[in-house]
Amino acid sequence: MAISQMQELSLLLPKDLLDDVLSYLQNLQSVEIQNLQTKETWQGAFEQKLVWNPDKSFSEHLQTLTRRQEKLANMIERLQAFVPKKKLLESLKEAPLETTFVSLEEAGQARDEEALLANIQQQFQSLTRAQEVKERAQSDVAELEKWASLAVTPSALKHFKHLRAFVGSIPSSENNQLNARLRDYPNLEVQEIFTSTTESGILVLCKAETAKEMQAFLTELGFKPFEYPFEELPSERLTSLKETIKEQETVISSMQTQLAASSKELQQLKLQLDYILNLTSRQESKGDLASTQNLVALEGWIEQEQIEDLKMGLAQQFGGAVLLQIHEMEAADRQRVPTKLKNNALIEPFELVTEMYSLPKYEDKDPTPVVSVFYFIFFGMMAADIGYGLLLFGGTTWALKTLYVKPSLAKNLRFFRILGIGVALWGVIYGSFFGFKLPFALIDTSTDVITILIISVVIGFVTVMTGLFLSGKKNIRMKDYAAAYNSGFAWMLILIGLALLAAGRLFPTLAMVGFIGQWLAIVNAVGIVLVSIISARSLKGLGSALFNLYNISSYVGDLVSFTRLMALGLAGASIGSAFNLIVSLFPPFARFSIGIVLFLALHGINMFLSFLSGYVHGARLIFVEFFGKFYDGGGKAFKPLKPAEKYVRYKK
Repeated sequence: MAISQMQELSLLLPKDLLDDVLSYLQNLQSVEIQNLQTKETWQGAFEQKLVWNPDKSFSEHLQTLTRRQEKLANMIERLQAFVPKKKLLESLKEAPLETTFVSLEEAGQARDEEALLANIQQQFQSLTRAQEVKERAQSDVAELEKWASLAVTPSALKHFKHLRAFVGSIPSSENNQLNARLRDYPNLEVQEIFTSTTESGILVLCKAETAKEMQAFLTELGFKPFEYPFEELPSERLTSLKETIKEQETVISSMQTQLAASSKELQQLKLQLDYILNLTSRQESKGDLASTQNLVALEGWIEQEQIEDLKMGLAQQFGGAVLLQIHEMEAADRQRVPTKLKNNALIEPFELVTEMYSLPKYEDKDPTPVVSVFYFIFFGMMAADIGYGLLLFGGTTWALKTLYVKPSLAKNLRFFRILGIGVALWGVIYGSFFGFKLPFALIDTSTDVITILIISVVIGFVTVMTGLFLSGKKNIRMKDYAAAYNSGFAWMLILIGLALLAAGRLFPTLAMVGFIGQWLAIVNAVGIVLVSIISARSLKGLGSALFNLYNISSYVGDLVSFTRLMALGLAGASIGSAFNLIVSLFPPFARFSIGIVLFLALHGINMFLSFLSGYVHGARLIFVEFFGKFYDGGGKAFKPLKPAEKYVRYKK
């Protein structure tokens, strides 16, 4: 049970060294900075304005950095859409951007961020303009193509003195009644330019003196004039527009090629974004500090084993300009200390289960080592199959060895790799390999159901006993001896007594064991009543004692909950066996063709459901039946000032 030992520290430094010191601490990644404005020891100084925030333009700087982040993130997103994407597996195998923190800082300061953004933005603008010109030309072509056969322009027709021309379209009607009315109209020349299911394009010529009458008649027919202000014929303009489309397509293709070849620029943007994110973290941390005219005070937490490295680093980097002081913690201070779990390589992945519930407080014990044993057993028993376990172990091992994954994902992969061993071991016990029965099974899932049920309950009994024991130890550590007995050790003895009593009733040869168990349970039940009355110093304690004894029903419920270990294990084995039976019913040819595909698909589904059930129900047994006995959690995670690592992985 390991929680890193923490120390509280203070740094006093000249104001002109603040940025350098914060940068050094961020690279060190071992100091969590406290907010001095929330500490009682500093509140008076802030209220009396003896100290203040070290950066008067704190919010302005943050806003500026936020805007820079947004610009870089937006440009990265836009550029990634053009840079060729690698397949998922290839992208996972690709080495991440890797550099040292110092190199990133130096490059970030030297890089002309505005010029980098402006250059890429210019390419996007050129692409956008070309696309807009192309779209307008395509729209014009779509509108103009139907008028391609028009041999005269509307503007040329306006020069006639004795004739009046109308160029436009009228809606199409059934049996072309509108066109028929036009043709029957006296002293009128009509030429049809095009026709479609919705409209007809026409050129109408009439005498100038009948123009008004003609216009009224056309309006009655739903005439829509053809708006065409150009001097060139529609066919000539169509040729010109199509040339424009080809030119713009060439420009678009060229710009897309340039953007697709911008992987170097994309890398620069990612590096710059991580640099800005680091700057933002440091700027945000300034809001937690206190300053006078010339000095800045910083307080924080650091792991005890990191203190010497910090002392040596500060001395080498800043000489004697930075004063470091380590504080001795009092009992009240321990409530404020952040928690950092520290376990060996086998247990460390199971911190995921503890963290999913809640971190322990600094003064508590880390339950992860015990959790790792029980969760390993629970998950393995619920998904028990040699094949499934080997696949889980092999797949996660391959991913860890071959792929570049973030530390959080790598921890998850190590977690499931260990669980894969548990699944395979229980598969050996059950003699199950992808649902097939093996001859060396220690327990047969089809005939030894009662045995598996008893094993599940025994595992549950041990889990509950461990939780009660840890509850007793916790209360002894807190010097609450009455609670240690009433909520921990007494119930351990009562449950052991009841177990012995049940054994004596089931097996007559163990009658003496049952007699001992009976009195063990009775004595400790009476003990709970007496201790409750004594600790309350009145008969009021009798009520709490009786309520405590009523909890026997909850312990029965806890043991019943562990029968899911049997139920889910048998369900997975039965489903796998049923899938094998289905495939075996196929004719030989189908069995070794479509049958293989079906076998893999069905067992893939069963494996996924088994792992999901093991993950969820295993966590439930830990959280409710185990943690519910002794564990409160409520710890605050240790969060040192560290680099962002959004795109960059830092070399040590």
